[in-house]
Amino acid sequence: MDDREKILVIDDELAPRESIRMVLKDTYNVSTATGAPEGLEVMAENDMDLVVMDIRMPRMDGITALREIKTRHPDTEVILLTAFASLDTAREAIRHGAFDYLIKPFDKDDVLAVVKKGMEKRRRRTNLKVERDTLYDKATDLEKQIHEARTNIVTCYEGTVKALILTIDAKDHYTYNHSNRVAVLSAALARHMGVSGSTIKEIVHAASIHDIGKVGIDEQMLRKDGKLTSEEYEEIKRHPEIGVRIVQSVPFLEDAIPVIQSHHERYDGMGYPTGIQGEEIPLSARIVMVADAVDAMLNSRPYRGALTEEKVLDELRDNSGTQFDPAVVDIILQEKVSLKYSELEH
Repeated sequence: MDDREKILVIDDELAPRESIRMVLKDTYNVSTATGAPEGLEVMAENDMDLVVMDIRMPRMDGITALREIKTRHPDTEVILLTAFASLDTAREAIRHGAFDYLIKPFDKDDVLAVVKKGMEKRRRRTNLKVERDTLYDKATDLEKQIHEARTNIVTCYEGTVKALILTIDAKDHYTYNHSNRVAVLSAALARHMGVSGSTIKEIVHAASIHDIGKVGIDEQMLRKDGKLTSEEYEEIKRHPEIGVRIVQSVPFLEDAIPVIQSHHERYDGMGYPTGIQGEEIPLSARIVMVADAVDAMLNSRPYRGALTEEKVLDELRDNSGTQFDPAVVDIILQEKVSLKYSELEH
């Protein structure tokens, strides 16, 4: 099998056609055709690296054939033969994609030199195409690796969040599953406030671990049946700060910091830990604060029993604009979100 580079010589005249074949046959795999239509048929069945073709031929001239070749085989280099040293003909040939042209009668060394340059250009183009395809394959593989890495990060994130939730529940058993319920209600409230899907996911994750700072608080205080002393209350108020320090060490949990830090800030500025107010409080924290308070009121705590839904609504109504963001409270008061949220999935 001849693995040499392939050249097709197209000329309706036998003498120049055979002359070129004889010049090139020792270096290249050379085929011939007696006209442009025959040449196009040959190329339809065999890929050619380069074509040497006469311009003046019956039935189909070289310029027309050149356009056809470049349309069907754009990577094939074409050298045209002409008996006329016409610059206009040369310009038209180059404009339609010819690599170069030779003037009849041609010299053997000129033929070899022009064909050699044409083949070099063909090789460069082929190598560039191979490199491009290789880079494309590498880019595709890199995208796959990035996708896998992202999936692993998300899995790790979810696992970390679940572990933190279990840690909170183990520390304060009276709030068992409290964080999950707060996450469900927070998602429902955020959705009705027009928050984007990606931000809702961040709120859900943040709500799930909003009380993580309680792992640094004495269990006796968390489970105390009676009223807290002022000193104990000050200690409890440290849990947002502790929570922030915990999640700061986990880069992919940083989105939860605004909720962890500010879910006890009041709308009127009388909350903690910083006393910010109104829209200075991140929206995610204002949403989680309402969800946190609602779930706390609906469920029994060490120091009191669960409140009725009617009483919870009264509390929300009475504290709208002071403790709570009115816009968030209105979602519940207008019954856009039911207090049966614990039965929903998130």
